[in-house]
Amino acid sequence: MRRYAERTAVPVLRSEIEIKRILQRYSADRIGIMSEPGRATIYFSIKGRDVQLPIPLPVVGEKLPGKQYVKWTAASAAAEERRRWRVMVLTLKAMLEAVESGVTTFDEVFLAHVVIGGNQTVGQLLVPRLTAMRTGQGLRELLSENP
Repeated sequence: MRRYAERTAVPVLRSEIEIKRILQRYSADRIGIMSEPGRATIYFSIKGRDVQLPIPLPVVGEKLPGKQYVKWTAASAAAEERRRWRVMVLTLKAMLEAVESGVTTFDEVFLAHVVIGGNQTVGQLLVPRLTAMRTGQGLRELLSENP
């Protein structure tokens, strides 16, 4: 099965512009996109919540996921970066439309990406503790750390 947007030729900049327009359409403000090697992050504020959506990006010369000896070339990394931005356009549009349509709530859809104290997201705080939380141990520790 082919991956979504596997052969896209849509430039990253066009996807970034589309993301900004989508966010504006759904009343987001303080919109920004920051890129650095290996990662881009979409920042915005909506419904009184600050949100960070990371996009992991391939780095030329690093190993491809699941491949022991194959590394990203400039061409393959650029193609994968375009694809991931298209995935993010689709994902963000679907998330916001689900909220707007009343299928779910903003907090339910974006919880992991909501920024809490210290520029950390809820997901960054909780995901490493999920295994322990399933047993109840990590939940008690978490609640005692954050009154």
